Amino acid sequence: MQRRDVLGTMGLAGLATGIAADAKAAPEASLALAFAYEAIVTLGAATPVGRTPYGVRNRIPITGGSFQGPRIRGTVLAGGMDWQLERPDGMLDVHADYMMQAEDGALIHVINKGLISRDPKRPYVRTTPWFEAPDGPHAWLNESVFTGTIGAPPEGRGRAVRITVHRIL
Repeated sequence: MQRRDVLGTMGLAGLATGIAADAKAAPEASLALAFAYEAIVTLGAATPVGRTPYGVRNRIPITGGSFQGPRIRGTVLAGGMDWQLERPDGMLDVHADYMMQAEDGALIHVINKGLISRDPKRPYVRTTPWFEAPDGPHAWLNESVFTGTIGAPPEGRGRAVRITVHRIL
């Protein structure tokens, strides 16, 4: 048996142990949320990419912003992009890829995928941000699953969105 196979088997055994421990929790207590941060992300004008086999694709530049939470705060850096897909079923897939810079200078890569209903009769806006943070005080972002919502920004913020992110416990 090769070393990677042994390590893989050991990893699966560890995973099974963790799953068994979590399975003992009452179903209603198995998931809880903890507020991570709120971001105001500024956006540029949308550029239509065009119709694809999957729907109509648009590209929206991320031009900056700020974020703040109990354990982290800083700036959303310009240069990111939100690739949106208007699906034939009326849903909007979002896929934002950008960088945040914490107050201590740490750079954090964010990929935030989500689903938005454009039908006012069935409102739904949820995202699943994924983080790549350097070792150190922000490594906790690498060690959990997160969920978020996208909403209107505070008045006077122009072309922007408010993103609220929670850590799933």
